Amino acid sequence: MRTQDEQDLPVVVIGAGLAGLAAATTAARAGARVIILESGAVGGRARTQTQDGFCFNQGPHALFRGGPGRRVLARLGVKTVGHSPPLLSARALIAGSPHPFPVTQVGRIIARVAVTRPAAWTGASTAEWIGSTGLRAEVAMLMEAAVRVTTYASDLGRLPASLALAQLRSGASGVSYLDGGWEQLTSGLLSRAVTAGAQVRVHTKVAGIADGPGAWEVHTDAEVIPAAAVVIAAGRPSSAERLLPSGQGWGELGPPVTAACLDLGLRRPGTRFVLGIDEPLYLSPHAPPGNLAPPGCGLVHVMRYGATNAADDREQLWALAAAAGIRRDDVLAERFLPRMEVVSCLPSAQQGLAGRPAVTVPGARGLFLAGDWVGPQGWLSDGSLVSGEQAGLLAAQAARDQPSESGNHQPVGEP
Repeated sequence: MRTQDEQDLPVVVIGAGLAGLAAATTAARAGARVIILESGAVGGRARTQTQDGFCFNQGPHALFRGGPGRRVLARLGVKTVGHSPPLLSARALIAGSPHPFPVTQVGRIIARVAVTRPAAWTGASTAEWIGSTGLRAEVAMLMEAAVRVTTYASDLGRLPASLALAQLRSGASGVSYLDGGWEQLTSGLLSRAVTAGAQVRVHTKVAGIADGPGAWEVHTDAEVIPAAAVVIAAGRPSSAERLLPSGQGWGELGPPVTAACLDLGLRRPGTRFVLGIDEPLYLSPHAPPGNLAPPGCGLVHVMRYGATNAADDREQLWALAAAAGIRRDDVLAERFLPRMEVVSCLPSAQQGLAGRPAVTVPGARGLFLAGDWVGPQGWLSDGSLVSGEQAGLLAAQAARDQPSESGNHQPVGEP
């Protein structure tokens, strides 16, 4: 028979980004005792940095109002406050110059997407789908730009068409620029988790996981924590793989989706949204509408989908800012992210999201994964939140069902 301590073993969540916080909050609210271990600071890629009064996310972040991630947040009791981007005066960047946005053509694209079933294009790439439409070249380029702005991906020859279509449909419901940045989400989730009893230990590195007597053992740089279940939400797949049982793994998941970002705090607002049509570029004023800048100031994100060379990318982003009317002496705060990792892995067109690793780890009862590269549902932050919620529910159930003796787990940890 197990002792009381063995019956009250915690769920340990490794990582305090969006996926880890969603898992921890879900498990704690389901009645599990939860310990969150984070090697750095809470937030991961959802951190917000304040610089001279400007709230910079890790590049431009937008919460899809119609996405599954928002429904996860609602179920966890996390309310969001944000504003829609100002698109009425948007401009299209063609050959390096802003032009009036082709509103009529956008309407045709929306109609085309509305009658196209994502499942019908399973196994095909986005480039193949767009090529099959028979659209004129200028309309096809606009379609490609719409895909980039809703997926943050520029490799349309690899991007699954079913994913692109799902994101276009989700984007049609609108997005929110969150007041105060995405720290609103991380602080909201953390508050909910702590209120439900979760403990948070930052600057704690996990060296490995092993199968102990009747429980998993999580080895940190300071202690060994017995756990009824473990959720690995440590960020990149390579970070998670080091903690998995020997022989576990998933092969090649695809390259990361990257972007080069120029974040600018401006002495005055008024910049218009600009979307690159013939180049994978984007410029959006996030404040206003969002509350991310000191009163009377503005905050703009300029981005290239798919980072290349840092010097060339920075020059191209500044050229876009200049084309949008931003002068160097308008800038009060500046930050350049030469290679921001937007999503950990871009799945192939043949595999799609269904080819991503499952939340459950085969042959390792009580061990779960969460992240933007896990599970068959959700892209960008939606993937993190959905897989985090699922991992949290399963981990809480595993803690309730913990067997009296250790399962047939293999030792795991860093080689």
